[in-house]
Amino acid sequence: MKTSHRNFQKLFLANLATCGVLTFAAPPEDIALKLPVHDAHGNTSKKIEHRLAPEIYSQSPFSQSPVLVSKAPVAGSTAASSNPISYHGGSIMNGVSKIVVIWYGNWNQTNKTDTPAGQQIIRDAIYGLSVQNSNYNYSGITTGYASNLGLFTQTGGTFVTQASSPVINEFTQAAATTYGGKTLTDASVFSLVKAYAGSGDANAIYLVLSSSDIAESSGFLTKYCGWHTYGSTGSNLIKYGFIGNPNKSLSACAVQSTSPNGNAAVDAMISVIAHELVETVTDPLLNAWYNSVGSENSDMCAWTFGSKTKLSSGAYWNVTLPTSGGQTRNYLLQRQLGVKDSKCFINATGPVQ
Repeated sequence: MKTSHRNFQKLFLANLATCGVLTFAAPPEDIALKLPVHDAHGNTSKKIEHRLAPEIYSQSPFSQSPVLVSKAPVAGSTAASSNPISYHGGSIMNGVSKIVVIWYGNWNQTNKTDTPAGQQIIRDAIYGLSVQNSNYNYSGITTGYASNLGLFTQTGGTFVTQASSPVINEFTQAAATTYGGKTLTDASVFSLVKAYAGSGDANAIYLVLSSSDIAESSGFLTKYCGWHTYGSTGSNLIKYGFIGNPNKSLSACAVQSTSPNGNAAVDAMISVIAHELVETVTDPLLNAWYNSVGSENSDMCAWTFGSKTKLSSGAYWNVTLPTSGGQTRNYLLQRQLGVKDSKCFINATGPVQ
């Protein structure tokens, strides 16, 4: 979903480019950035939110335990969008040095979702999203690898080459009063990122992944499933996001209650993580690629899943990705946008919609 505004007031930050914030010449739009500001409640409108799953609106508002209806996830249109994505002058991320994961809350519970096994499913997915070859080419939709789907470029011709990174750094932070305990705010998410980022890496993506007992006061599970934005630490502009485990209200951020990896809430998180990573590399400072209503590439394909396969368990999957251990996992991921014609795809090889 679009932020409440994109016509930001101008603040001259040209010195950031000379301090090594960007590894390439800063486009004109980056020289006039205004950093996100948090209000009295610790929240900011300057972030891009992943809207709730359509399934949440089909549940009774009086239900104490909404159950997902067993049905095939929506395939979505194969036509080009009538409101195509376009470039607005800002930076993209040419490469991703690492993904920094901050596990917040309690990821060692007995609830069968906030578990070490659940964490491993997420690690495997983040790694898998960094792999690009003819067999596993979900990320190629965004990078143009081995496809004719186009490139997300910036002024000067630099283009997106990665949607993730095989380098994953991890930190664990139990719920602490410093960060709001079990209720995060946008501001405390940023504080958490800064605590583990140090001077920051402008080419990294920082993800705060919270366990299911953690709330986010700006609207997790009531307005969104995750979000991404940027901020300043030291002399660097860092890109970061928040994605929570939606187990408390699964239908808000999932389209199936039985999933390919046996952990429906974590599988739902992975679809949102993929969404946020792809948006971050194509629109890291919220001034590069989006359409006329402010929707980024992943937003334009949100909650559509294209061609998929049903397992005997009843779970659907549509993407296979390799793990760092030489195995593979299946996932149900939302489609991504090919920039050339603003169509949604699930695999750049083919391509497959």
